[in-house]
Amino acid sequence: MEFNRYSPPYTAYGMWSGLAPEGTYRNVPLSAMSGLLPQSLLAKANSILLLASGSGNRSWFVANINRVDTRVSAIDQQPYVVEFDHNALSAHGGFIDHGNWSGRTTKQSQDFFNHIAASGTGTCYPLPEMPTIASGLLDDLQTSSQHAAFGNAFSALQVSKK
Repeated sequence: MEFNRYSPPYTAYGMWSGLAPEGTYRNVPLSAMSGLLPQSLLAKANSILLLASGSGNRSWFVANINRVDTRVSAIDQQPYVVEFDHNALSAHGGFIDHGNWSGRTTKQSQDFFNHIAASGTGTCYPLPEMPTIASGLLDDLQTSSQHAAFGNAFSALQVSKK
């Protein structure tokens, strides 16, 4: 697992907090992440689950991006984590690449990807690792790979700050 820095300005906090209040998760439209994440990555995404947490003077967001990799007929979770420090008015973030938790990769056949590409329904396909309810409290999130993505992203962020 690798942590690749991509820190936003602190002023982006308003945009992030407007998408999901602390203590919640939301399946957000790809267009909502425009300006917050690289367009080149959003162009490869199937969907994004945003998880928001906070404690005292800090807020954390994990955008778990379901990135389509047709080369290997898979959809991989690629979390982006950002921490906003409200005392220092600073932000620190980055992408988690090459994660290895259970449920991170959803394999499909090449025929499936060809059909999805031809039909234009790629952003509508329900992934088994996405929650069946579009939003709710973090405490109610039952998808284990999403918990693993959040935990791994949070841990990698803390290590990267040392």
